Amino acid sequence: MSLDDLISSTPSTSTRISSPPRSSRSSRSLAWLLPISLLFGFILIFALLFGERLLPALQVTTAPVITIRSGEAAGSASLGDEVPSPPSSPRRTELLFQASGWIEPDPYTVYAPTLINGIVAEVKVLEGDSVREGELLATLIDDDARLSLQSAQHRFTSMEKRIAAHCLEHGIVEANITAVQRRVEALETVLDAAHDTFSRLKRLSEGAVSQQELVQARLATERQIASIAEAQAEIPRLKARRTQIDAERETMLSTLDELATARAQAELELERTRIKSPIDGVVLRLHAAPGKKRMLAMDDPMSAVIVELYDPRKLQARIDVPLNEAAALSKGQAVDLVSDLLPNQTFQGTVTRINGQADLQRNTLQAKVSLKDPDPRLKPDMLVRARFYSAHRPGRDPVSEKGETRRPSGRLSLYVPEEALVNGNRVWVVSVKNTAERRTLTLGSQRKDSHRLVLEGLRSGESVILPPHSDLREGARLLPTPIISSR
Repeated sequence: MSLDDLISSTPSTSTRISSPPRSSRSSRSLAWLLPISLLFGFILIFALLFGERLLPALQVTTAPVITIRSGEAAGSASLGDEVPSPPSSPRRTELLFQASGWIEPDPYTVYAPTLINGIVAEVKVLEGDSVREGELLATLIDDDARLSLQSAQHRFTSMEKRIAAHCLEHGIVEANITAVQRRVEALETVLDAAHDTFSRLKRLSEGAVSQQELVQARLATERQIASIAEAQAEIPRLKARRTQIDAERETMLSTLDELATARAQAELELERTRIKSPIDGVVLRLHAAPGKKRMLAMDDPMSAVIVELYDPRKLQARIDVPLNEAAALSKGQAVDLVSDLLPNQTFQGTVTRINGQADLQRNTLQAKVSLKDPDPRLKPDMLVRARFYSAHRPGRDPVSEKGETRRPSGRLSLYVPEEALVNGNRVWVVSVKNTAERRTLTLGSQRKDSHRLVLEGLRSGESVILPPHSDLREGARLLPTPIISSR
């Protein structure tokens, strides 16, 4: 290699060293894509959330679907004018509507809990077992309860013996009182003799006895009087001691009652380690297993439950009735129920309760239907299909709780304005999202004031779009303007 070659190669080498790496230039050229990507993502999310609101809305005129009961439809002159319904002629009970539900205990599930904290020692039953009232369901470990009962029994027995020993002193005091009384009687006899001697000596002529003898006789009398007084003073002290003994005995008896209560409580705690069935029934759910703790006063509402029971002779169905049919519900209403378990058997029932609050998500109102003579094979949570019948009976109208005669509510009937119909049996409906939705209806032959009876395809409370329909398309955003209904 010549010198010229070395000189010519040197600048190119330094140029290669001073120039940045190709990967660095590439990363710099792509750095601007990050904010662009974030901006694009934000615009995309905004369009997904609020894009429909930014689109222009088509202003349309809407009319509500008219909802009336079948009883009103039969007795009304028109949709706009109400006239009293004529008395119904005797007729058979009619089917109003059908709904689905589930079997459950009537009126509620019975829980068999433990009433003390403890650890499960043994479980005697399993799910589906039939049990009798008072039958043993499970036991808790009872070592502590047995020791507590023994301790309470020992304290009770010890107090009984203390009371017996204390009452012996009462007899001793009574004996001392009797002895003092006998001594007083003896001293009174001696006093009488001394007093007689002193009287005799005193009656003798002067000089017959010495003065000393008279003084000694008098002193002997006084000494006996003092002895009697001393003996009599013992009696109140002994009686006070007797009263004290009686008071101490009452205190001990009160303590004995407390110990008896403590013993009874210990017996109760021992008895509560044996959980028994409160009813004749079937085990619905089991919440216990050997070694599992059961605790009271816990946040878990099932922390103390051993089993859940139900009476197979008392079952009911909770039926979710659609709100557009709920107007026909009433207490005492006749219901027929069918289960997939026994498809060829129909069970009779009666509506006993109607919930005070509807289900907002399901758009239903729950009713309780008591089953008459339920089959033992029916189990809680089995699906059933219920058929609700009119409360009307031939020859008379049902009577309300206030004694007022009332008509059966009947099945709800839907009527749609005939001008809203497209191609005879289609309508445009305003959806819950205020968009246009086209539906095909099943229409009845009955007409009322330019309204047509709808058998299928519409729901109560919906609104239909009145002409013109030329600019409508499926899913178009709408700005509805309702008109006032004639009813």
